[in-house]
Amino acid sequence: MRVAFFVYPTAFQAPGGGEIQLLKTKEYLEKEGVEVKLFDPWKDKMSDFDIFHTFGSVKECLNAIRTARLQGVKTVLSTICWYSWKSAWLTYTEPKARLVSVARHVAKRFFPFLPSMRKSMMEESDLLFPNSESEAHQLTRFFGMPRKKIFVVPNGVDPVFEQAKPDDFIQRYGLRDFVLMVGRIEPRKNQLNMVRALRGAKFPVVFVGEPVHHYQDYYAACKREAGGNIHFLGALPHESGLLSSAYVACNTFLLATWLETPGLAALEAALAGAKVVITDQGATREYFGEYAAYVTPDRLSEILSVTSAVFEKPKNGLLKEHIKKNYLWQHVAKRTLEGYHLLLEGGTRG
Repeated sequence: MRVAFFVYPTAFQAPGGGEIQLLKTKEYLEKEGVEVKLFDPWKDKMSDFDIFHTFGSVKECLNAIRTARLQGVKTVLSTICWYSWKSAWLTYTEPKARLVSVARHVAKRFFPFLPSMRKSMMEESDLLFPNSESEAHQLTRFFGMPRKKIFVVPNGVDPVFEQAKPDDFIQRYGLRDFVLMVGRIEPRKNQLNMVRALRGAKFPVVFVGEPVHHYQDYYAACKREAGGNIHFLGALPHESGLLSSAYVACNTFLLATWLETPGLAALEAALAGAKVVITDQGATREYFGEYAAYVTPDRLSEILSVTSAVFEKPKNGLLKEHIKKNYLWQHVAKRTLEGYHLLLEGGTRG
């Protein structure tokens, strides 16, 4: 089996959870004996592959999916998407962008038969890989996708995070027993509300991540409103020991974002042993169940009160064991491979 992985051209200019999902899926599929190639449009021919697998419902990928299908190559789309009224309105800061986002959400909600580039991507794909059952439901509800072409493949976490130690991070930054947030700095990740909620709190708060290039003003506002207990450290490479060390050194991991499917960094922090406070938007409850605490992203008092309460509780290994049992990358690779085989053998229902 030869599989080509494809993503929109600028994805790795500001890599996040979707890009990690792509790379880790590749790594662990190769351990299962699958030949996976990061598709190079300058050199590679789609017809040389059995499956053309695209990551992310980004409209720039539509023509590539169409071309692969016209050449007789089976097409798979990891949708990595979530839609809600709140995220449609509050993910953006500019009024025009907000109105456009809400208009699109209304169209998807009430008129799922209407054409769109994302809908076309899903129609042109032979099999859809949402990250959760709730995301799968959205594909049928908002885009009219038949359930028979949907095969749920969860997101995953690298077992290396279970082995991490706190020493490297503590020695480098002099910080321990803090609240940690990891993610690109942008309105969708909601750092500004987290800053407003937690400035002046009795515990340190650490933000790891670089601003998305067109949200420099948002980043400036986050830093301007931060109190003395809040620290911005910039990005820590995903494969660096410092990032995994930060997960262990923290007391509580916070991800009060506008949506997550389900939040790769939260899975990593949980496997490292951190307590988790996470958004109630997206597919988070499906993954974290009763083992995490939940907050609404625009309720600042709730973010403060819930995070403070969790911070005071002792750590236990229940969430860690839950993640370890269900969401390691080796499990994800086997599920992905199962979907590939069903597709190539003529079946699609997952």
